[in-house]
Amino acid sequence: MKSRYFVVKMLVGLTLFCVSARSEGVAATKEFRPAKVTAKSGVVYTLFAQGDLMFDFVVARPPETRKDVFLCVPAAFTTAENKVDGVYISNGIVGPTRNVNQELGGAMIVKNGKGQLLSTDKGKALTEKLLQSVELARGSVYQQFLIVHDCKPAAFRDKSKFQRRAVYETVSGTFGVVESDRPISFDVFNRDLVEIGVKEALYCDMGAWDEGWYRSPSSHEVVRIGLDRSLTNRQSNWLLLESMPASAAKKLKSKKTEGTAGKSSNAH
Repeated sequence: MKSRYFVVKMLVGLTLFCVSARSEGVAATKEFRPAKVTAKSGVVYTLFAQGDLMFDFVVARPPETRKDVFLCVPAAFTTAENKVDGVYISNGIVGPTRNVNQELGGAMIVKNGKGQLLSTDKGKALTEKLLQSVELARGSVYQQFLIVHDCKPAAFRDKSKFQRRAVYETVSGTFGVVESDRPISFDVFNRDLVEIGVKEALYCDMGAWDEGWYRSPSSHEVVRIGLDRSLTNRQSNWLLLESMPASAAKKLKSKKTEGTAGKSSNAH
């Protein structure tokens, strides 16, 4: 048990240290530094903690020259027609269909840069009311496999082995993206995620579509990830971790200052 608590502490504590984003108009952010954790299975996982970065879900490939983007990975599955699989909304723009894929039991909602992973009960939770609320908030939503729910690993009949990647939420409510260093089954991946302290996990598109990238914290150059990378040209959507625009960060800081001042004036 002690070893598990140590790993959980590492996973929860990956809110990382002080470097400014090297781009005009981009707010300072805590340093984005991937970390590695080895599970009892022997699989080594790379963790990309969200820290104070913001999630974004997009359907246009972001250029690697965008210095405010620190992580870019394929998210929802892509169909044979090179379309996003299932219903989706990207920054308030609804996809071409509102048809929910009932074979995908999970979804991610993004509002104001914050993520929410949810069980959809085979798509039933993605009601018109929920979709409208995301649309009106100019948020995003997409469907995927929910592979961990309430600290319980999902069971899959599929025993194939691929490199695995997922968006995660820890038991303490922190978010990020995690990927394995080798091809493994869903059973191994899902169990390992629970072992290292994950409460919820939503799968990412992998296999031939697995290519992603992150920005090196030392050189600020793009580092490619994914072991296959053979169908990168057919990717249709991406999940990003990006820094908050400087104007938004300034407004947020101002609100926090006002709140602190208000508490001080009401103190007795």
